[in-house]
Amino acid sequence: MKRWIPCLALLAALGGAPLFAGDEKEDATYRKMESQLESTVIGSLAYDDTDVVDVVKDIAKKARVTIVWDKKALEGVSEGDRKVTLELAEIKASNALNIVLDQIKLKKAYKNGVIYITTEEKAEEATVTKTYDVRDITVKINDFPAPRIRLKAADDSGGGPVIEVPDEKPEVTTDDIVELIEDSVKADWGGKASVKVVKGNLIVTGTRAVQKEVASLLQQLRSAK
Repeated sequence: MKRWIPCLALLAALGGAPLFAGDEKEDATYRKMESQLESTVIGSLAYDDTDVVDVVKDIAKKARVTIVWDKKALEGVSEGDRKVTLELAEIKASNALNIVLDQIKLKKAYKNGVIYITTEEKAEEATVTKTYDVRDITVKINDFPAPRIRLKAADDSGGGPVIEVPDEKPEVTTDDIVELIEDSVKADWGGKASVKVVKGNLIVTGTRAVQKEVASLLQQLRSAK
């Protein structure tokens, strides 16, 4: 894992769009709703001892998205814990929703074309499987960089110019990518989440949030290649 440390620093400064296979219509709907939450900036939100259902309904209305509740999501939440008191200003709808849900230990997931609120356990169960072609990342390009030649300083008594040969970039394997994903993306790897390598492709099972992070990470690797 040590040789990935410099790469991780570079990845932190790069961005990327998710690229993956699967049910394109379902994915397009999901991405549209996520984009709507991300792009909607709410000028101000103020709640005083307001039921969380009403708070979520207000955020959904402002972001113009459909959010439904799992009927059993609030069964383990007491009446007092359902009350929300907070003030927020100039905040993305996605962040506001996450802040509210964190207070009552619930999660948002995606199902049947809508965002729905459920327990952390059920959100982890809502997994999808996607295929990522990473052969463009792992392919080895035979590059023969020309040596760099520079002149020595005038006070250098040695004869002739200095010839520097650039270091070769380390080869990236699918095992390296799997290790990087499991180390960088928080998920129940080995449990409900998994990464398998099949003929140069990655078969990833995980929640949509996990898939989004994996796809972004792969795109950053492409940018860094």
